[in-house]
Amino acid sequence: MLLLVILILTLISVLVLSWAQEWRTELKLASNFGEAHKCQRLAEAGIYYALGKLVTAKTAELSGMNSVTPQIQGDSSALWQGDQQPHVLELPDGMAEIRIGDEGGKISLNQASEPLLHNFFTVLGLPEPQVRTMVDSIQDWRTRDSYPRLYGAKNAYYLGLDPPYVAKNGKFETVEELAWVRGFEASPLIPQLSRWLTVHSTGGGINLNTAPLEVLLAMGFARDNALNIIATRQAMPLRNFQEIAQTGVNPVLGQGAQMSFRSSSFFTIISTGMVKKNSGRQTIRATVRLNTNQPVPWAFISWYGGFPG
Repeated sequence: MLLLVILILTLISVLVLSWAQEWRTELKLASNFGEAHKCQRLAEAGIYYALGKLVTAKTAELSGMNSVTPQIQGDSSALWQGDQQPHVLELPDGMAEIRIGDEGGKISLNQASEPLLHNFFTVLGLPEPQVRTMVDSIQDWRTRDSYPRLYGAKNAYYLGLDPPYVAKNGKFETVEELAWVRGFEASPLIPQLSRWLTVHSTGGGINLNTAPLEVLLAMGFARDNALNIIATRQAMPLRNFQEIAQTGVNPVLGQGAQMSFRSSSFFTIISTGMVKKNSGRQTIRATVRLNTNQPVPWAFISWYGGFPG
């Protein structure tokens, strides 16, 4: 009889411990879901806050105000340039880390010349044979002619893959489309390339006030000169070639690509919401087109709510 009682108590104990473990798991899942949801809302808040800062900066640029307004680091009233520098927005429930990239400060994937593309992938440290394959394949992918370049690829190459597919023979619609192009298969670079490349028609050349270091180097500027341009524009936006020369940089060095001193209408905002600095996070990448003459001065081109960040 005593053994039966002990057996029953043991079974009850096992059941209670099992239920307790399930409860703890359910509570943990609920807590994680709640935190992820909160991080998502913080990221969304960062997107819309950045839109307000963008409209302010674009309005000032169009009126000529930002040419005399210093960009003081940490000043909440300072204009945000689309130079992909991080900005931290403190909110009651957490924070959002925001980066704004002017698409006009990037290399056009659909229009860039062969030397500019070659310089860019070389700057990234890729070996010369791979660079030649990438550059020729990009040009083959975006053009309608039937014959591949020496290191490129057309339908004959892509139809021989598993699974087979045809070449685009047209403009890139997203930077991530490069994953289909010869030389980029399974490349870890794909998620990063939108920092430097764009598919949007921005016009007017590459904006020297927002171009990342890698883009400036691809344009032909020496590293010291490129760093000098970045340091100068953080204090005051550059307005013309004479101001470049005043920084000690020879503007002829950057003539590998057409240059501009104004932002485009297209911007990419990457906002990461965090409840705590080292806890879970959610990242949103949104691309917008600005038009300050409209009642709602922005239009979303894309919204990626699960962006790795």
